[in-house]
Amino acid sequence: MLEVESRRKRRSTILLGPTRRLRCRGGRLVVIALVFVFGVGYSFPPEQETVGSVIQPSMHSGTPSRPSAAGAERSAIRSNEDSRGQEAKEKILAHRLSAPAETCGELRVLVDRSHSLPPDYVPDDLVPLQAYGVPTLGSDVLQLRRDAAEHLGHLVEVAAVDGEELVVASAYRSYEEQQVSHERLASVYGAGADGMSAAPGHSQHQLGTAVDFSNAAASYQVWLPFGKTNAYWWLEHHAREYGFVQAYPRGKEEETSYQWEPWHYRYVGVENAQHLQESDRSLQEFLEREGLMPRFMPHC
Repeated sequence: MLEVESRRKRRSTILLGPTRRLRCRGGRLVVIALVFVFGVGYSFPPEQETVGSVIQPSMHSGTPSRPSAAGAERSAIRSNEDSRGQEAKEKILAHRLSAPAETCGELRVLVDRSHSLPPDYVPDDLVPLQAYGVPTLGSDVLQLRRDAAEHLGHLVEVAAVDGEELVVASAYRSYEEQQVSHERLASVYGAGADGMSAAPGHSQHQLGTAVDFSNAAASYQVWLPFGKTNAYWWLEHHAREYGFVQAYPRGKEEETSYQWEPWHYRYVGVENAQHLQESDRSLQEFLEREGLMPRFMPHC
């Protein structure tokens, strides 16, 4: 009896084995088919994504993995256009990164008789000099741009340690203030005032980076006797270490179109001051060669 039952089980196993194996194989086939369907469907992006890749090629890194025969040529054209567009964008970005900031706030802006600032230009980072320990003349609050004020504070501090007094008689002046100053001199000296004072819009003081120095040895006046003081000698040897340069030096009147002004210094930054010293040029010559012209700047 047991032997008959055992034979039945073996016969059932033999009959059902292939069916189970077939079912298993069928399940695998279903899984493979589903993977293939989803994989192929995912590899073909919707039409709006293809259009987007033409408009903004940087958003999509590649074309469909299996373009149709009819669309192969269009895909190749799109790929070439995307490549050229990306190259153009990279060139523009590289140029912007290498180009100086084209605003009137750039330290190398050339301001002279031929290059003027707009009447409404006002630096956006003006600070009071007193906040940086810089002694000033008069009751008015004198201002400079922040970076210039910080370096000026260090300059007058070190000069004082060396026994030299430096007081700022004038700093930032607006277009309107320069107009009043120029007209006042013109009322006294007539046409000769043009050699002593810049016309409105042509003054470096409007940049917020220029100062006029004086001290007790010069009777706290802004005039030529300051050029005979020890403080002036100190500035000639050390001002550039703090980014300041003499704007209208002696012997350069023909280039600058202004008389020698031993009291007038302009902040251009330590690196630019060093390059100017090495070039042995006047500030105007240096800026004409290395600087920027305000009339070409969109943000002046």
